[in-house]
Amino acid sequence: MDDVGHKGTPRARLQNQKHTTAMGLKHMPDSKANHIPHLTSSTLLKDPGLFSYILPSYSNILFSHLHRLQEDGLLLDCTFPLRGSSFQAHRLVLAASTETPDAFFDSKHVSTFRVGEKAQCLTPVGLRAVLDFAYCGYVAMDLRKEGLMEEVLNACRYLEMQRLMQKCTAPTATSAATELDKSLMVIRDMWQRGVGCDVTIQAESGERYAAHRVMLAAGGDYFRALLCGGLRESNEDTVCLRGVPAHVIESILGFIYTGQVRLGWSQIWELTDALLQFQLQGALSLCIDFLRDRMDENTCLDVLVLAETYGLVQLGQAAEEYILAHFQCIYAGETFKDVPCSLLTRLIEKDSLSVESEMVVFRTVVSWVEDNPKERLPFLPRLLHHVRLPLLSYSELQEALKCNLLHRSPNARATLHTLQSLLEGDHRGPECQPRTPNQALVLVGGDTVDDELMKRVPSQTLWFAQQFHRGPGLMKNIEWKPFATFPDPARFRHCVCLLNNKLYILGGRKYYGALDILKSALRFDMSQGKWERLPDMIYQRNYFAAVCLEGKVFVLGGNQDDSQYLDAVEYYNPEENTWRQAHPLSTAVCGHAAAVLGGQIYISGGCDLHQCCLPFMWQYSPSRGSSPRAPMTVGAGRAGHVMLALGKGLVVAGGLQPLWMGFGDQLLCELYDSTHDSWSFVPPLPWPHLSPGATVLNGQLYVVGGSSANTARDTKWVHRYDPKEQCWENLGAMPHPYADLAACCLPLPTGLVDQH
Repeated sequence: MDDVGHKGTPRARLQNQKHTTAMGLKHMPDSKANHIPHLTSSTLLKDPGLFSYILPSYSNILFSHLHRLQEDGLLLDCTFPLRGSSFQAHRLVLAASTETPDAFFDSKHVSTFRVGEKAQCLTPVGLRAVLDFAYCGYVAMDLRKEGLMEEVLNACRYLEMQRLMQKCTAPTATSAATELDKSLMVIRDMWQRGVGCDVTIQAESGERYAAHRVMLAAGGDYFRALLCGGLRESNEDTVCLRGVPAHVIESILGFIYTGQVRLGWSQIWELTDALLQFQLQGALSLCIDFLRDRMDENTCLDVLVLAETYGLVQLGQAAEEYILAHFQCIYAGETFKDVPCSLLTRLIEKDSLSVESEMVVFRTVVSWVEDNPKERLPFLPRLLHHVRLPLLSYSELQEALKCNLLHRSPNARATLHTLQSLLEGDHRGPECQPRTPNQALVLVGGDTVDDELMKRVPSQTLWFAQQFHRGPGLMKNIEWKPFATFPDPARFRHCVCLLNNKLYILGGRKYYGALDILKSALRFDMSQGKWERLPDMIYQRNYFAAVCLEGKVFVLGGNQDDSQYLDAVEYYNPEENTWRQAHPLSTAVCGHAAAVLGGQIYISGGCDLHQCCLPFMWQYSPSRGSSPRAPMTVGAGRAGHVMLALGKGLVVAGGLQPLWMGFGDQLLCELYDSTHDSWSFVPPLPWPHLSPGATVLNGQLYVVGGSSANTARDTKWVHRYDPKEQCWENLGAMPHPYADLAACCLPLPTGLVDQH
């Protein structure tokens, strides 16, 4: 946008220590006001770059405020002395309900209606009905009672309330909301014609705008206090809004009389400032809607500063989420150079920061410091502390080590040491978690029985859990939505990995023949929504395992052709776009599980060449091979299970176990502690999950689908394990009861995911 970075934006004002626009009121010398509002010819209304925002049910809101002013006895200018009682109202509100509104202002200085011979039939009951209609759009009393209808109709004839007469006598009455909408249209018309206007608002630059005091007071608490609180302005004909541009005054008055504002980036900052100052909550909510809905890479930082300056919590959360989701585009822009260190620190420490590589975060820190090295160099160590250096690839580590800024800063020696140790492969630092921006639970592939229950059908669909619903009692369900389809062929018994925010789909099989096992690999770029075919793996594989480590994708073991099990390990290097072999496993195995914890690969269970179910746990090194660790303690072995890093341990769940005759479901789970090389119990699964999908999202373990070894039936349920509560929860069913599927967490576009 042209005015981004302009001195009027919140960020620019904040930098100049001018957090708010200086606004106030001062008395202007008495003068005849020009009672023709400038709004009707405003350039704002003609600007095609503006968008209309309307407050729903504005008429109801406005007239409820007018009614409160009447009940509080404020700004009343119309009195009915009637049979020893006195009824008071606002002349403008009554005029809006009549067929002849101008007549109420023919004698401007006469505030008391003389009830003469023509009005002898006017009664307190009839007048109360008229006032109810004028302020509320309906008559509260029961007109079916004897004589009441006639009293009300007499009052309508005297005050020319034709609309109320029609409402009382029509077979189908209009709603109160409709009547109030009509009254507001009458008031708007009188305002545009200058009828009944009793105050002039003047901009400091000289523009003058006529208005009704009672409408201003009903529009917001600031004007109510100003005009009804005994201040000098309550008795003045003209007041000036100091420091408020004319177009802002036009927008404020336009909203008060219409419930609508036209908004654009050219005036949103000043207008929002003014609405906060004048406490016009309705118009402010529309500005917040505009800022949230139309935020982009050029304006999101200003929106965040505005929200945090004024304590607009929800808008601030939306702006921060937008920045985190679009960080890749924002950090390279000119506007990002001005962010304070505190905000930059807060952003780069977030797990939800969306970047294609951690190198983007490193470059951001360096670029920000280099923009003003004299003042910012002391902040470098603090910022580098939040860069997840172990996530950098080999070439990225080399690039980081060549950074001149690190060598110029004495406080960056620790970072240089860490980079060097990572490059040499001997770093033993704390565990480093990948960033998980806007994560959603995603199901990938698998197979299920068709609708006719005649055959099994492999899937090519990626489903994501858009929302988890909780019904009454124990009732729960998941709202699923497909968001992508991977290229042919459909596959199951495959593996998925997420590396640098790109999804890898590997191997598996397309159908049930010995020749249907695949060695093809796909990659999906979420930021561009594009699929890419990678070079084939060296071996066909299904029932294998895959993990990511040090910027590479490793595939381990598996079944090659339904008879040959593999001990082969190979890895894909994205920079070289090639597959290479690593050190083989100590035994050929399939149906095993693998996970990474503390920068080390662990492999558990599976079946060997003799179809024996294994209880073993190995630690695997791509250069040195497998070394045994303490075996699992539950059952005589486990296969077709899942193993994922959860907290500081590895949780093993699901699969099957060997029985006296054949195999059966394994519901028991356990946790591996790598520090002590020991196992402990985890609460059992409530339902069988053989060859399921599994992933960790927000620190909780999700196990989805699969089948049952005992019944040979597919499992449709999604179970979640919460390590804090130490319990499993059934969240509901999958879109179909998929078996042999894969699951993962993907960073989906903002607005697509609405979980929890």
